[in-house]
Amino acid sequence: MAELSSHTLQRLGREAGFDAIGATSAKPFPELIPRLEDYEKRGRTGFEHADIAARVDPKTWFPPARSLISVAMAYLTDEGRKLARSHPQKGWHGHVTVYSYGEDYHQVMVAKMRHLVALIEAELGRKIESKTAIDTAPLVDRRVAERAGIGWVGKNCMFFTPQHGSFVFLGTLAVDIEVESVRTELEQKCGSCTLCLDACPTGALLAPGVIDATRCLSYITQMKGVIPREFRAALGKRVWGCDTCQWACPENKAVTGSGHGEYMPSSPAGELEFPDLAEVLSWTNRSFAKRYGHTAAAWRGLRTWQRNALIALGNTRSKEAVPLVTPFLNHERKELRISAIWALGRIGGEEARNALTLCLVDESDSEVIEELQLALQGEE
Repeated sequence: MAELSSHTLQRLGREAGFDAIGATSAKPFPELIPRLEDYEKRGRTGFEHADIAARVDPKTWFPPARSLISVAMAYLTDEGRKLARSHPQKGWHGHVTVYSYGEDYHQVMVAKMRHLVALIEAELGRKIESKTAIDTAPLVDRRVAERAGIGWVGKNCMFFTPQHGSFVFLGTLAVDIEVESVRTELEQKCGSCTLCLDACPTGALLAPGVIDATRCLSYITQMKGVIPREFRAALGKRVWGCDTCQWACPENKAVTGSGHGEYMPSSPAGELEFPDLAEVLSWTNRSFAKRYGHTAAAWRGLRTWQRNALIALGNTRSKEAVPLVTPFLNHERKELRISAIWALGRIGGEEARNALTLCLVDESDSEVIEELQLALQGEE
């Protein structure tokens, strides 16, 4: 007999502050192996854990596991939705994904999951062994949540809950007790709709439920190094993340807004949500941390943001940006030099061309030289 009933779990989940909660056994997910192997073979993985065996067997990650508790927390507040829709289309304002509007969800979720463990222990009258995962473990959180019956995986590979759509954070709590699993099969509601696939700027959604993560702009804004040329124009003015497939989804049109104050926009006027691209280029590590250190958008650091901002300024095609971009032609980081070169080539004009020509004289890196030559030839 289960030590913790489903009814009790639901009550404790609400008390801990989660919008959805369910449980499943800690048995493996062998059905995932073929797809994960195919993704790895085709080089379509992004930040995923490299060990497939660990991804499909919870006990590899946490040997005492008997049950997996899946939790979801909605992050799209009504204020966040309104702010996202107000994004300025013109000018030098970039934009960041809605999930980073408020506090870092990792910290918020971990605190609530620890609270949940404390509530379970109080209910049982004893300590339990547990381990939490929020984007930090090998497990495929979406599949755990699906098996726990709290939602479904859509054609855009995002996880949907009935009340809050795909604007949810997921967490997995492995415990050494048996929790009752009352799985209610929730069917995918996509039907024949392919709006998310059609909307993806880079074609990362190869087919319903099939994604090449290395083409996803959310991944690309967070990747290390040089952004591949084929994705730079598609980046638009994104400096962190991409919500395009989510906004395109009809299921997300009328979802209930999150009631969690932690995910309210950090600045109601949008200074952090629509950062001034010129300011991003001028920031120090300290000023960047002061602005974004409390969010989930800070983990890659300032240089990644500046790389993205350079590409975004190139996409504005504003000649007034040339003096701001030019200093980065001499930056010690190659990805910043290349981003500046591409931006100047895309902006064009005599001032940009003169800066590129002068840079070509002193540059010694072959990859950078190639970018310079392409920019001078007018190739984007």
